[in-house]
Amino acid sequence: MNFDYFYHRESEKFSFYILPKLLIYDDLFKELSSDAKVLYACLLDRMDLSSKNGWRDRDGRVFIIFTIEEIMESLNKSNKTAVKIIKELDDIGLIQRKRQGLGKPNLIYVMDFMTPFLPECKSYTSEMKNLHSRSVKSTFQEVKKVQGTNTNNNKTDITKTDLNNGKKAFGTFNNVYLSAEELKRLNETIGLRLENYIERLSTYLKSTGGHYNDHHATILSWFHKDQGSKNNVGNNIPTNDDYSKGDYL
Repeated sequence: MNFDYFYHRESEKFSFYILPKLLIYDDLFKELSSDAKVLYACLLDRMDLSSKNGWRDRDGRVFIIFTIEEIMESLNKSNKTAVKIIKELDDIGLIQRKRQGLGKPNLIYVMDFMTPFLPECKSYTSEMKNLHSRSVKSTFQEVKKVQGTNTNNNKTDITKTDLNNGKKAFGTFNNVYLSAEELKRLNETIGLRLENYIERLSTYLKSTGGHYNDHHATILSWFHKDQGSKNNVGNNIPTNDDYSKGDYL
């Protein structure tokens, strides 16, 4: 079979699964098979649909249903192999499965792959605990060392310079743009939780393909919303419906 070339921007008309680069390059996930990583991307995609449909438990946590049969069909695998692949994700902690009983499919909670790299994670290493008590500026520099990021262009750097307006790009996906002054003001307002907000925004922008005109204002908006919602149950990260309504612009 002969496939044609891509011309101009034709590829944008297709839909894609999002496979986080950390799953490819970070040592934490090096034991995962390629099939397990692809399945995780499929589960992340299903998470978006579940969120839109309001599939949340009483604690506000989004869950999905993705049966063994769906895995077999999606990845073109046998039943035995499909069971093995999803067990990989379960064993490493990237998913949690909850039995419903009575022949009903398991509920699946897709866990946040970024958790080990965020300073608020309860189980992060002693090196990260030391970084947690330092300034945001030094944190961004040294987290890069802790994660073992090098100058290989295939790997994700913590920051890069946006040549269009002189701002730096932060976050796993290098898509959160802040000036030095904006970073300083956010640090004064949010403190040690700032990196968490930057990573939330970076992941959200990547997963939705959305765009915010002012990332400084967006992070402040999320922070003040969280401050006013401490006693409310649920997830304060905006949904696609919220984004469409412009509540977070």
